[in-house]
Amino acid sequence: MRRFEKVDVGYELAVSVASGDGPVPVVHVSALGTAQDQWDQVLPRLYLHTTVTYDRPGIGSSDPLPPQLVDRPRTLGAFADELRAVIDKLAIDSPHVVVGHSMGALIAMIYAARHGLHTAGLVLVDCTTERHLADARWPLREGGDDNRGSSMLDLPGSIAELNSAVWQPFPAVVLASAPGRWTRLAPADAAEYAPLTLEQLDRQWQEGQRRLAEKLGALLVVADWAGHHVATDQPELVAGCVSAVIAAACDGRPVAIPSAQLRYAGGSCPAL
Repeated sequence: MRRFEKVDVGYELAVSVASGDGPVPVVHVSALGTAQDQWDQVLPRLYLHTTVTYDRPGIGSSDPLPPQLVDRPRTLGAFADELRAVIDKLAIDSPHVVVGHSMGALIAMIYAARHGLHTAGLVLVDCTTERHLADARWPLREGGDDNRGSSMLDLPGSIAELNSAVWQPFPAVVLASAPGRWTRLAPADAAEYAPLTLEQLDRQWQEGQRRLAEKLGALLVVADWAGHHVATDQPELVAGCVSAVIAAACDGRPVAIPSAQLRYAGGSCPAL
């Protein structure tokens, strides 16, 4: 049974918590400008575990930032510390597995670097690559220019944090979207990335996922058909990766996903 509430961290954020008997809670961090309902198809598959989802300021059902913070750019570290405040308020047990999608995966990474004692493992779902972050052409305000209550992003500061971050060893999975997903972009969207071709973008993205897995010593899993929104395209694959990280954290062994389970969920583990 999920409960919905508002948590005051200086402003009120909408949070959902489902209690379970599993040994390790699971905290989910949504993508840029995306509400917590992006995880709705994954959560039932993790019913044995306590799960947490939340909306960042000005997103979903959360309150906007207070006026004095509206135009103050925030780094990934600020988002990670905000998440830490939410978990403290909820009194969620530590350590916990942190699952992030896209930009949310970068927040999860910085959370693990800053709050390592609270982190049992990571699942990074089609994580925004550092190259993509550096070349970002999206609006700097998380909810878009019309949503002044959402956060301004400090991209240079965030890149500096990623470059200086240090992670302790922990179980981790990097879950990539299926190769070829960039080649399906509409022509209008593809124009934003010129002069790179969509094929070059796709190779760059997959290489970024591989490099990220190497950097963290993580297991790389590649979806067979899911696009960027893996949590809705193949929620069973996301849940399987989370379960594997929990098992590794509990047993003190490397992350392993049986090949039969991966085939059923629609994924593969290419050699690093």
